[in-house]
Amino acid sequence: MKTLSIVVLFSIFVFSGILYAYAEESITPNIMINEIDTNPPGDDTKAISEWVELYNPTDKDVDVGGWKIASTVATKRTLTIPAGTTIQSGKFSVFSYTPMWFADVSEKVQLRDKSGQVVDETPVITDQKNDFSSWQRKYDGLDTNASNDWTFRMSSVGSSNGLSEAKSAGGSETTVSVNVDKKSYLFDETAIITGNVSKRISQEQPFFSQQQLVITIDGPGKFYKTITMYPDLNLKFKTSIKLDRVQGITSGVYDVSVTYGVAQASAPFSVGEKASVTSSEEISELSIMADKDVYLPGQTALLSASTTKIIPLEGLKLSVYDSKGTQIYTGKLYPTTKGTFSANVFMTTVKPVYGTFNVVADYGKQHSETAFELVQDVKDTEKIVLVTDKQYYALGDPIVISGRSNKHVVALDLEVLQTSAAIGKDTNKNAFKLVDQMPLKGDGTFEYRISAPTLTLGDYRVTVSKEFGNSVAYFKIVEDPTAYAGVTDKNFVSTDKETYDIGDKLVILGHVIPKTRSTFEAIPVYVTISTEDGKPLTFIGQGKSAKKPSTDPQLETYSFSALPDIAGNYKLDVSMTKSVFSPGTYVVTTKYDGKKTSTTFVVMDLLDVNNKKLIVKTDKSVYGLGETVKLDGTITTGQTAVQIVLTKPDGKTMNGGSKVENNRFSWTWQIPQKEFDLADTPNYRGDKPTVFGTYRISIMTSSQTLNVLFKVSQDPANDSLSTKPLEVTTDKPVYRAGEKLTISGNALNREQTTGSGVATLDRVQIQVKTSANKQIFASSLDFDHGGNFKTTYDLPITVFKDGTYKVTATYQKIKAETTFEVKNNTPLNGDEKLTLSLNADKEEYSPGDTVHISGSLNKVVFLDRMDLVILSENDTKINCGTVYCGLGGKQIDLSKHYDSGLYKYDYVIPQSASLGNYVIKIDTEFGTFTKTFKVVEKQVANMSSKISEKFNRIADSSIPISLMEKTIQDQPVSPKMLQGSLVVARGTESKINIQISTESGQCIIGQASDCLVSKSTTTLNSDYTVVQIDGTGFKVQYSGPGTFLEKFAITPESDLNTIQNSVWTVDITRDQNQYSKFYYEITYVSTQ
Repeated sequence: MKTLSIVVLFSIFVFSGILYAYAEESITPNIMINEIDTNPPGDDTKAISEWVELYNPTDKDVDVGGWKIASTVATKRTLTIPAGTTIQSGKFSVFSYTPMWFADVSEKVQLRDKSGQVVDETPVITDQKNDFSSWQRKYDGLDTNASNDWTFRMSSVGSSNGLSEAKSAGGSETTVSVNVDKKSYLFDETAIITGNVSKRISQEQPFFSQQQLVITIDGPGKFYKTITMYPDLNLKFKTSIKLDRVQGITSGVYDVSVTYGVAQASAPFSVGEKASVTSSEEISELSIMADKDVYLPGQTALLSASTTKIIPLEGLKLSVYDSKGTQIYTGKLYPTTKGTFSANVFMTTVKPVYGTFNVVADYGKQHSETAFELVQDVKDTEKIVLVTDKQYYALGDPIVISGRSNKHVVALDLEVLQTSAAIGKDTNKNAFKLVDQMPLKGDGTFEYRISAPTLTLGDYRVTVSKEFGNSVAYFKIVEDPTAYAGVTDKNFVSTDKETYDIGDKLVILGHVIPKTRSTFEAIPVYVTISTEDGKPLTFIGQGKSAKKPSTDPQLETYSFSALPDIAGNYKLDVSMTKSVFSPGTYVVTTKYDGKKTSTTFVVMDLLDVNNKKLIVKTDKSVYGLGETVKLDGTITTGQTAVQIVLTKPDGKTMNGGSKVENNRFSWTWQIPQKEFDLADTPNYRGDKPTVFGTYRISIMTSSQTLNVLFKVSQDPANDSLSTKPLEVTTDKPVYRAGEKLTISGNALNREQTTGSGVATLDRVQIQVKTSANKQIFASSLDFDHGGNFKTTYDLPITVFKDGTYKVTATYQKIKAETTFEVKNNTPLNGDEKLTLSLNADKEEYSPGDTVHISGSLNKVVFLDRMDLVILSENDTKINCGTVYCGLGGKQIDLSKHYDSGLYKYDYVIPQSASLGNYVIKIDTEFGTFTKTFKVVEKQVANMSSKISEKFNRIADSSIPISLMEKTIQDQPVSPKMLQGSLVVARGTESKINIQISTESGQCIIGQASDCLVSKSTTTLNSDYTVVQIDGTGFKVQYSGPGTFLEKFAITPESDLNTIQNSVWTVDITRDQNQYSKFYYEITYVSTQ
């Protein structure tokens, strides 16, 4: 529907433009609608902010009392102008009426006189910007009865839209002036070009439009640059140029020339290596930044700015220029009470210009700039992109296959093939195979749904192809997708049990990726069984010769072969006889088409009292927080119990044991839920011992001790257990000179026994060296009980220059190394003036808060004294002498508080401190430095855990919903949940429904075939369903269509996620004369 509206509106503009070429320009002889804003900034449902500007182009004052300004769509709300209201000749009057006076989409506004006759009306207009832009006549009084009399641009409420050159008052000559902020510049500086015009003019050929300013910069050599722009509402203009060598700037004189209509002006400036000494410029109080450094077409750049001083009634002018210097965005922003600004700039997908985009912000005399990159989406280079909505499915789950083709064809070929079934199942006769064609949509995307209930457990391959390319994706159908951990190796082998008794049946189960051959030749899987030390398992058999069997016994290898089924599964049954198997650990090795896989199992003989071997095994080698470690073992010594000792990474031990029943025993340990063992211990001092690290389980019997290692990891799925004898690492890969370097590590098999049988611990030798192998530090460290070591060094600014450094650990003739990098940009000497950079952690505090003060020098020098004092802003104007004024704190020598390259001091504001502005003042021998902060009332904590915005009784058929990060109740928040409801009249429930779409066009809820959810999500087990919205999992709860109260709620699947910055659209599918009211609420969570 939105696309249709745009096409219709575009058609109206084109057709009207054709008519305009033959229409004689005229000025209406009556009161007219000159400008209108149907969607100003803010919430139109709560504030009276929409307005209409009337203009009197006649030479007489006109009484408009009793006239009406009326909306012609939706609620058709009408304002009756109060009696006695007069608009003077050539003047403007602005009228506001009520919240939601006008519709944002497809609105037409009429002006009617006392008799009800239509005096003037707007064309059909749409404004979904929610900013300071308005629909306005191109200049005052223009009326050719064509829609292109109107334009959508920055509002000029209550003032002129501009005058035609031919109709400007008195026909006076237009003039223009231009200035540059300096006469001479250094390379890499920015030249600011400003000026103004005497009046606004328009050009009428080849078509009517506002006259542009043309700014040319002509310099030495071949340098020539052209900039086009429009004067602002105050008839002023401003632009800038970065004087960078990479832009072609060279030394010499440059001429700035400005042309506006027939008016011209010029101003010169020069660029050189050196400039005369001038007074130091003030540090800019305005800063601006983008939320990311790099964007793709179709994404929205979130620009945020802040100022340390709010200028009353002053707006920030924001401009964005693409890499070719074309202005793609301009607007005026007004600050919040905190002095912040924000704007969204959409990166167009229509012929995007890639490269560096420059952002320029001006606020009063404050100026700031930033830049970001627009890069090409690398995915566009793939011929066919193919994905499935999930990797693991349960039985009966619908499977959604989607993607994009970068070459337009009518349809793509689809094949879905079952490549494996559940282990032990024969898939020769019932392997699933689907062949079909998928038509492409207009944008090259495709989607295909499989809901076949006959799909069974196993692996599946999806192939989408055409003659120009193909793409392959895989998915699994498993019993429990939420608990499934996929096997990374497609070829694998396993046994039905881990431990067997003599006489049991050994069942070998395996899977291979079937090899495709051009002939009908079958490829077998070869299986061999060997002992733990790699010796092949053998037995005594009867030999054979080429002519006749031999009766002589011969030693033969215990090996087998099997043919995998169509899905690649195979199964072997092996009898475990005492003549072949003895107690111990065995390895099953399979070979298929040159690829090997293996697994192990344990054999026991409960009747063999001479076998005293201890065998233990954990269920996994790497665990996560909250998991349970399970250890199983066997022993045939006749003991009734074994002793078990767990050694933690910090060296602490935990003693335990387990009973032996039927020669078997087991032991479990619950890993803590939190990272720190002592996280909940009150007033704990020192480093909290983390539970992450390598653990050792020692199982002790009367005759032997066996150690088993396992690891607790923050990311167990992607981590592995290392059994290296020695490891060393640093706490960070990159350090700043002046910081502290922490080296830690671990060693295995540390105990050494002296001749007297006493166990001792060797030390580990640590060395820190330069890249040229020059030693800087050396230490000899002891191990803790867990085999860990740790030490910390300072990185002096004068010793550690920019570069890479090496850490070497040596222990029992074993070496381990790691490297780290140091960044040091501090000059040790130089001609520049010594200065102090002074900072505080915040700008506002409350009584009782702590001000974290820090400072750094631009050179490495050692100061004897730096006097710090906190003063009231008024007290800085007098000499306190020996009296401690301000907050009452005494003078502090900051030079004694040096740490890691910074001077640091924490100042606690007294509870009795007065509210107001304060100054941090530091006196040094090379100058005085200050930093201001404010003491304000302590904010009352908001006990409500819910921060939300509600929007009620919306009658529009299309509602854009902005889901953006913002500041509410003085705290930054992000959208967490969107929920809404639609109320309709009885009897129309089945004819009116909701459709919710994302900014990218993906339909979340609706009755269209491509919508993710189209019916009620309530089942016996759950009231929501999980879908993928723009690549992220969301929980969607929906009442279903056809109800008196149609409701929904959408929230991210993960509790850690929020809804990314975007604008979603709710479309109400209904006829024009049908009634509906839409309500919605956005719930936010704090991002602090």
